[in-house]
Order: sequence, then structure tokens, then C-alpha cells
Amino acid sequence: MDKQKTKRAAPQLIGRAAARAAQLWNEEHLHTLLTGVQRFVLCAVLTRGAVLGGYAPFGLAMASALMARGAGLSAIGGMFFGAMLLGGGIKSGLYAAAALLVLCVMSVCAGLRVMERRWFAPTVATLSGAACTFVFLPAGAALDTAALLTFIAVQGLTFAACWIYGGALAPPREENDWKRPATLLAVTATVLLSLSDLTVFGLFAPARVVALLLALAAAYLGGSTTGAAAGVAFGAAMDLAVGYGALFTCCYGLCALIAGLFRDQGRLWFAVCALASGVCAAMLGVEHALFIPLVIEQVCSVGLFAAMPPLVWNALRQTLLPDTLMGESARQQVRQTAGKCATEAAQAFYEMYLAMLNGVTEGKAAGDQNVRAVFDRASDRVCKNCVLCSQCWQRDYVTTLSALNDVTQPMLKRGRAELSDFPYHFASRCVHLPELMRAINSALFALRERQSLRRQQEENQSLLARQYAGITDILRQLGAEATRDVAAQPVMEKQVRRYAAAFGWIERVCVVRDAQGRLVVELYGDGIRDVLEQGEGFSAGLSALLGVGLTKPKRLEDELGPHLVLRERAPFRAVVGIGRQQKEDAAVSGDSGCYFLTDAGVACLLLADGMGSGAAAAQDSRMLVTSMERFLRAGITPADALKAVSPALRLRSDGTRFVTLDVLTVDLFSGKAESLKCGAAPSYLRAGGQWTMLSGKALPVGLAEEDALGEPVPLRLGHGDLYIMLSDGISDGLDDGWVRELLVRHAGESPKELAARLVTEAKGRGHDDDRTALVMRIERL
Repeated sequence: MDKQKTKRAAPQLIGRAAARAAQLWNEEHLHTLLTGVQRFVLCAVLTRGAVLGGYAPFGLAMASALMARGAGLSAIGGMFFGAMLLGGGIKSGLYAAAALLVLCVMSVCAGLRVMERRWFAPTVATLSGAACTFVFLPAGAALDTAALLTFIAVQGLTFAACWIYGGALAPPREENDWKRPATLLAVTATVLLSLSDLTVFGLFAPARVVALLLALAAAYLGGSTTGAAAGVAFGAAMDLAVGYGALFTCCYGLCALIAGLFRDQGRLWFAVCALASGVCAAMLGVEHALFIPLVIEQVCSVGLFAAMPPLVWNALRQTLLPDTLMGESARQQVRQTAGKCATEAAQAFYEMYLAMLNGVTEGKAAGDQNVRAVFDRASDRVCKNCVLCSQCWQRDYVTTLSALNDVTQPMLKRGRAELSDFPYHFASRCVHLPELMRAINSALFALRERQSLRRQQEENQSLLARQYAGITDILRQLGAEATRDVAAQPVMEKQVRRYAAAFGWIERVCVVRDAQGRLVVELYGDGIRDVLEQGEGFSAGLSALLGVGLTKPKRLEDELGPHLVLRERAPFRAVVGIGRQQKEDAAVSGDSGCYFLTDAGVACLLLADGMGSGAAAAQDSRMLVTSMERFLRAGITPADALKAVSPALRLRSDGTRFVTLDVLTVDLFSGKAESLKCGAAPSYLRAGGQWTMLSGKALPVGLAEEDALGEPVPLRLGHGDLYIMLSDGISDGLDDGWVRELLVRHAGESPKELAARLVTEAKGRGHDDDRTALVMRIERL
């Protein structure tokens, strides 16, 4: 009986405790106390954040923004706590004194209309900070331009931070106000900056781990452009805390940019690409004092990202990207901001490229060619303990140096020194000549080794610099694409909404024309399943209603949730056939070819041929095709994509292997095409009934420098035109009479049949190699 009473009483006790907790939470005094504690902690943390040689403006900026809203006591208390107990330093103490000046001014001006001005609090904070910290400026002749500019920059930073903090503390003015999330992001960045000097066992800083995690979250939720912008912002904050360099800016920006390209492939691929790109970027600062902590922090951030359950990301999407904030004006503003950030990031990567290239040039110019170091090291080992040391290296120094100079030329020409190289007067006097010669040869061998390692290091650094140049062009394209305006179609939206309502519940409809003037229709709601089942029927009816041909509905899922997308149908279509046959006695083919159609209506043919045949060739060609495909699907031009991919392949192969590449892109709306060849076999084009052979002069990828990869050839294809792409296992263009004859005779066959015929007929002709043929025919719909 007692056990049953206890069981019945337990839920009642839990219910009473929960009700009491809820009542306490709703108490006004408790709410005020918790809010004051939050402000106290925030000011304390920001007060300890030092930049530009020890200045700590962020705590003063936050305290001034809070005082403008009547929260002076908690702000002042937090600043003094941060300055005195958290190790903020003497300058932090002066900033706490400046906060007292701000409090006095705010108290005097209370009730005046000037207090409501947005600029008032930042101005008071800036003047108070300047009044209290000018004593740290050097006096007299020591006051140089650098110190003065730093002081002015700190005052500008104080004004900007207080202005931004005021926007973060103010309630949102409208439903579509994107400024508030941006200001909250700035508050987060400065808080992490203030905590970035705290480390765990001296190995890594948790604040930097969180900063990179937030950049990865931005890339995962918003794509490459948003992720790169967030990565550059958080990286710049971390570099500002360090006080020099741009290592974190480069690493965070590149990590988020590359990972964002793979966000549709799942979180595992996203995490792997984020870690790989981050580590590669970190290699630029291998001599940086924070290189090891940076690598550890990247591993921790990627691990935390991968460990977070999908529920967290869904909640972030709903919180940070609600539907009500995705109005047309807000979209335009976000696109403009993202485009500007991508452009600025491109400029930063370009400056990094120039800096690295200059470093390589200076390294080559200042190479270890000083042969005198060989004789210095040898003399230190042999002559130091010799009885004739003072005579040779002090009294007869000039004679000794002249003798060694006579040895230099034959030694360098032969690669070693011999006894006959030494002049007679020196050899007859030196009592340890054999030991000296052995020491000189040992030092010369070490010099050669250092020169070889330096050349290899300079080559790798040059390849990384060229890859950053390729990334620069890609970022510029993304920035230009993001800033292009899209035109809303409100009349069509109403028509689509009424039409789609007959198929199911459609919550939201978006109809726009993109930067190229092509129609894009997006449908959101529970009824998208019914629409997807209808497929072509729904698309045909909607096309007739709008007077524009549309593609079949395609289901997508991104930061806005699941939805359907219908795009304007291109007037042309590409019919493709692929034939392939591997080399006899080979387990796999070294050729990799593919065809795909981008969302922008661009048909792409890719064919790569690895050096030789077998698994190694297949792996190289597949890696090149896969990387190129991802960039082309993102809207990057083949030339810019190749500039970013080629250095990675050269590093991978170490100059011992290469891959030929053949690329064709065709805009199915206009018929404009581009052909890019790097060491590939000739292709054949039938345009307007006339056959043409297209050959390239560029070297294969892996052998050619990035500026010698060749330029794309512009083409224009129309109805009935054929394009045939071959590997050198079918024809290398030297003896292609049978190829031309076969194409003329069987041009009317389907692309699939023609590709298979080319592969079959090539057997036994020329050298035995993997054989691949891709045939594309353009047809008008």
C-alpha cells in the first residue's frame, strides 16, 4: 500500500515542482536579475579582448550601447570585473574608467532627445576612450605615424563596434530586417575574439574551434558564398586577435568555400572536404607559431560538426532562415552582400597569390648558392684544432682564401673536390689536407641536398599559389553571379498558385526570372508530393498556361526546406551516346568520361585519359573528371575550374604522371559552345553539314603550367550538329582516314550506335590502349 501511494505521489510532486519553476521563471524580478547577469558577463568577456597592441575597445563599446538603454550598473560592473579579475591589463582598466565617463555623460543627458540619436552613444564612447587612452601614445620624437594611425584606427573601431552593438540590442524594426542577424553575428565574432587567447593544455583555443564551426554551419546552411563570407569574417577576427598575418582568414574562408560545394552530398562528404581543404590551406602557415593548434582546432570543429544530430541543423534553418525573412527585397539585399563578400574574399586570395609568388621568386634569388659556406663548415671541423690555424686564417688569410677560390670551379664542375685541385703552395703547407678535403666534400653534399629540398619546396609553394589564383577567379565569378538581379513575376505567381492548388496544398509559390532572363518556378508545401507524381503532366499544363516551356518538376531540399523547382525548357536538347572498351588484359579502363546537364541548361561532355592504363590511370582520370564536374555544375567556366584543379593533380602526381582532358560545354538555350583540350586526341565536329577536326596544342594536365593549359575554343552548334570526342586509343589524329570515312558513312545513326561502332572499329588499329568515344547530337525540341 505504501509503495502504491508513493507511485501516485511522485507525478504530483514533479508537477508541483515544474509549476513552481515556471512561476519563478515568469517572476519579473528573476527575469531582471538574469538579464543583468547576462549583461555583466558579456561586458566582462568583451573587456578582456585586446587588439592592435593591447587596446580593448569592445567592452567600452558594449557598455556604452547598454547604457544608452538604461543598463549602466551591470555594464560598469562587468567591465571592472573583466579588467581587474580576468587579466584584461592596464589598458582595460583605463577603458573601465572611460566607461565611468560615459555613465556620467549619459546621466547628465538623460531625458534629452539627443539620447535617441543612433550616433550619440558611439560618439560618447569614442571620445571617452580617446581621452583615457591617449596617455599610451609615445611622447616626443618616438611618436611616429604608425602609432598615431593605430590610435585613430582603435577609435574608429570603438565607434563601429558601439554602433553595431546598438543594432544588436535594439528590437527588430520589421519582419524582413536582416540587419539584426548580421549584428548578432558581429557580437559573436567579438566575443570569440576576446576568448581566443584561452587554450586547453596549450594545444588549442575553444573560441577558435567555435568560430570555424560557425563558418562551417554558414556554408552548410547557406552554401559556398555565405560560408566563404562567414569564414573570412571569423578568420579576420581571429587574425586581429593574433595581431599579424592572415592565416585564419585564408583557412576559414577556403575551408567553408570548398565544403559548401559539397553540401548536397551529405554531411560526411561535407566534413571530409572541409577538413581536407582546411589542412591544405593551413600548410601555407607551416612555419606559423599557431600551425599545430590550427590543425587540431580544424579537426575538433569538423568532428563537432559531424557529431551534431540533424535536429540541430533543422532548428538552425528554421531559426536563422525563416520563410518570413525571404521576401524579394531581403533576397536582393542578401545577394548583394554575399556578392560583395565573395568579391572581397577573391581580392584577399589574389593578394595571397601575389605574396606567395613573390616569396617563391625571392627564395629562388636568395637560394643557398654561397659556396663559401662549404669551406667555412669544413674549416670549422678541421682547422679549428690545427697548430697552423692562426697562420692560415689570420696572417695568411688572403692567400688561404685565394687557394680555396681556385678549388671552387673544378669542385662544382666535378661535384666533389680532389687533392689535385688545391694549389701546390697550399697543399704543401696544410698538414690535414685529406681530412679537409673530406670535410669539404661532406659540406658540398649537404649543400646539394639543401638546394634540392629548397627547389622542391619552392615548386610546391608555387603550385599552391597557382591554386589560389584559380580560387580567386572562381570567387570573382561567384561574386558576380550573386550580385545579378532576379526579376519577380507576381502575375505569374498568382497563375501558378491557382493552377497548383488543383493538385494539392501549396503553401508558397515563387516565380522569378534569373540573371539570364529565364523563368524559374518554386513550389513549397505538402502538395508537392502530388505534383511530383503527375510529373510531365503538371509541367505540360503549366507550360501551356504561362506560355513558356518548363522542365519536369525536380525535388530539392536546402535551407528553405523541401520544394519543387521547374525551370524554363531550353529550345535544344543534347542526345549523347558513350562507348568504351578497356585495354586487353587490363582490369579497369584508364579513361573516364561523363555527360551531365547543369541547372543553367548547359550540356557538358568530359573525357579524361590517365597515363598508361590500369587502376592508377583510372584513379587519376576519375579524380580529374569528378572535380571538374563539381565546378561546372556550380556554374564555373572550364578554364577557371581547370586552374583550380590542375595544381592539386600536379601535387598528387609529383610530376611523374599526367592526365589528358577534353571538355565541351554547350548552352542549350543559345547554342554557344566551348571546347577545351589539354593533351587530348582530336575531336570531330559536323556543323552545317561540314566536317571539321578540332585539335589542341596544350600539354596534358600534370605537365603543363597553369598559364599554359590552353584557351577554350568558341563554337556554335545548331539542330542536327554532331560532336565526337575520342580518346587516343581510337585515334590520335595521325592516321584518322578511317575515322573520317566512318563518320561520314554512319552520321545518320543514333549517338549510342555511332559511339559503339567507333570503339569496335578501332580495335586492332594503332596501339593497344583503352578506347572511349562520346558522341553528342544537338536537336531542336
